[in-house]
Amino acid sequence: MPKDYSAPDDLELVRIFVNTFDPEKPEADPLLANDSTREWLASHDFQVDADFGEKERAAMRVLREALLAELLAHTGDGDAAVAWSGLATQLSGTGLEVVFEGEQVRLEPKSRQGFEGLRSEIASRVYNAVRSGQWRRLKACRKHSCLLAFFDKSKNGSGIWCDMAVCGNRVKAQRRRSRERAPAADIKGSD
Repeated sequence: MPKDYSAPDDLELVRIFVNTFDPEKPEADPLLANDSTREWLASHDFQVDADFGEKERAAMRVLREALLAELLAHTGDGDAAVAWSGLATQLSGTGLEVVFEGEQVRLEPKSRQGFEGLRSEIASRVYNAVRSGQWRRLKACRKHSCLLAFFDKSKNGSGIWCDMAVCGNRVKAQRRRSRERAPAADIKGSD
C-alpha cells in the first residue's frame, strides 16, 4: 500500500503547490513555462488573465521557496524564525475576508484570480491551519534530494522524512558510512 502523504483539506493545496518542484527533475517544474503554469492554476480552479507572464511565475517560485523553507523548519532543518519571516513577507497584503459560519470564523480569499488569488488562498489556509494547530505537521522531507511536502500523521508529530523506510534509512546509512570512513581518513592524515 503506498504511503499517504496527503494533508487535511485546508492544507492539501499548500502541499501540492510545494510539490510542484522535484529536486530530482527540476526541468519538469510546471512553474517554468507559461502554458504549464496556466494549466496548473486552472487545474486548481484559479482564473488567469491574458497578461499573466514571467513576473507572476517568478513570484510563484519565490512563494514556493518560502513555503518550502518553512516546511523544512518544521523538521528542525533551518532557522524557524527566518523561515516564518520570509513566508510572512510573501503572504502579507493578500486579499482576505472574514467568513462567519455559525460559531466558526475563518479567513478566505476574496478572489481566485491568478497569482494573487493563489497567494490569498495559501495565506488563508496557513492562517486557518495555524489556528487549528495543524500547521506544524505540514513538513518537507529533510532529505535534500527529495524535499517532498507531506503531512506528518505520526502520533507525536515528530516525523522528519516523508518515509522512514526510504529517505530516513538512506540518510541514516549515509551518515553511518561517513562515520565509518572518518577514522580511516584521520589515520591516513597523521602520516
